[in-house]
Amino acid sequence: MKGTKYLSRLAEKRTRNVLAIIAMFACTSICLGDVGKTRILDSSNAIHGNEVAGNSNKNDGTSNDNGIFPLDPNNNTLIIEDGVRVGAANGARIDVGSTFTSMTGNKVIVNGGDFNDSSILGAYSIALGGDVYVNGNRVEINAGDNIGSVYGGYTRNGTASDNKVFIKNKVTIRRDVHGGFSNTHGDVKNNEVTITDATVCRDVRGGYANGNGNAENNKVTINGGRIEGNVFGGAVIGNGNATDNTVTVAGTTEFGDDTVLCGGICAKDGYNAFKGNTLIIKETKAIAVKGISNFENYEFYLPQYVKPEEPVLTARDGGCSWNKDRPRGEREPNGDYSDPCPVKLLKTNITICSKGVIDKGTKYTLIRSLQGFDVTSKECKSKSTGPVVYKWDDNLEIVDNTDLVATLA
Repeated sequence: MKGTKYLSRLAEKRTRNVLAIIAMFACTSICLGDVGKTRILDSSNAIHGNEVAGNSNKNDGTSNDNGIFPLDPNNNTLIIEDGVRVGAANGARIDVGSTFTSMTGNKVIVNGGDFNDSSILGAYSIALGGDVYVNGNRVEINAGDNIGSVYGGYTRNGTASDNKVFIKNKVTIRRDVHGGFSNTHGDVKNNEVTITDATVCRDVRGGYANGNGNAENNKVTINGGRIEGNVFGGAVIGNGNATDNTVTVAGTTEFGDDTVLCGGICAKDGYNAFKGNTLIIKETKAIAVKGISNFENYEFYLPQYVKPEEPVLTARDGGCSWNKDRPRGEREPNGDYSDPCPVKLLKTNITICSKGVIDKGTKYTLIRSLQGFDVTSKECKSKSTGPVVYKWDDNLEIVDNTDLVATLA
């Protein structure tokens, strides 16, 4: 019995020792601001105005004496609370001489703070040695002041994919928002931007290849708030296609006087910026923009309260052809870089989804284009879908060359 009790007490002691060691390391991590690679910055440790990153080895999130953020640039979480004053904020950052080849699983969560007109990036690579794959990073902005640009993932060379940006709660972004960004070469794929009741003062891009590369399967969702600049599903400045991207507009959303909704844009001739790009207008109405461009698919989810004579979407300058000399999207003081033209509906697919009780023969104005359309009524077809399926007349009607009208059959 004595031997059994002794062994039992010994086991309990060893357990307490192990727990104490774990607690000691946990305390050390908390003192360093790095709990399971989660760094929390608040008014007690970050009121310095300098750049910070989740892979810093300092309590205040800044770089080391050589200007480097030395820790592993994967699976870091940087949380910024109110009362903080910093410069650029990165889930992780690697610099020119880095040998890392991937940056994945990093997050920036912003709950407040002043960013001195600097950027917020889920992952940021300016490495020169080779391609850096920036994948699956995330930015969530719930509050904050003086925020410059936002990037879910940014790489100088390489692919940026599956990065996500979420902005909400009436936050204002002073410059551009990008889901994924590749600066010199590399594809941008499957990136997403979701803006809910927030303001962006310049352009929004789901995926942006600033050099050679394809922008494919990127998504932008605007659900309330205001966008002053253009909205691109995908954009390519070098050699590459911008296809299969989606732009969704929902809620009470406002756009600037020069805003164009664009599925894809390619700065160079010979590349496809049309195929598979989709514009979704989801249970909202009275959306007014300068123009709509490069969508193969249109999906209209009609709200119950829309009036038949009220256009769901108005394009003042119609389809807006792009000036190839200025494709990058800089917001100029006295204008932008697109020219009025008819809305392109030839070889497009139009889907209508409706809810509630609708009388036979009811008409809805889907698009009002003050520059007209490039098709006649005979060339414009639609199909019906949705939880409550109504049969719409397959032939959409173009009235006065300005209104695209659907009629319940």
